Amino acid sequence: MTPRAPSSHRRFGLVALAAFGVSLAPALAQQSAPSPVAPAAPAPAPAPVAVPAAAPAPQKPALDRHGMPEKMSGEQIKEIWFDGRPFVATGPDGTAFRMVFTPDGKASRLAMAGKKPKPVVGFWRVIAEGYCSRWSGSNREKCFNVRKSEDGTRTIVRFGQQIAGTWERP
Repeated sequence: MTPRAPSSHRRFGLVALAAFGVSLAPALAQQSAPSPVAPAAPAPAPAPVAVPAAAPAPQKPALDRHGMPEKMSGEQIKEIWFDGRPFVATGPDGTAFRMVFTPDGKASRLAMAGKKPKPVVGFWRVIAEGYCSRWSGSNREKCFNVRKSEDGTRTIVRFGQQIAGTWERP
């Protein structure tokens, strides 16, 4: 009669081996005995693989005394946005425009939706804490302040305390 395996081994199915007359003692003894063969030399370390650096995460903007991102100066706006390259301006209602502000003070916008959107032209100028613009069809100039979003990925345009839109490069 074969010895009965301890109860902890029964849970793992070793009782079945003992029931067929298989003894685990030689296998366990062989595992604990030192091997007469010299250990093989360690495998050489794999060569380092060059991994391209990830694009740096956008930096979070500095916050003003109200806990909002600081306003961009007129010169910063001019340098980043008013360089003649197009960008997408999206209003709070989701309406998107393709906008271009050129360094000579001219501006254009074109609705990105609709059957036959008409381009609108205008003028812009920078002020200490923002910019002002005037569009054809309106004699009224409106001034805005511009801030980076809190996560630093977009630019938020405000008319007073109301968000007038967000700007992003395509």
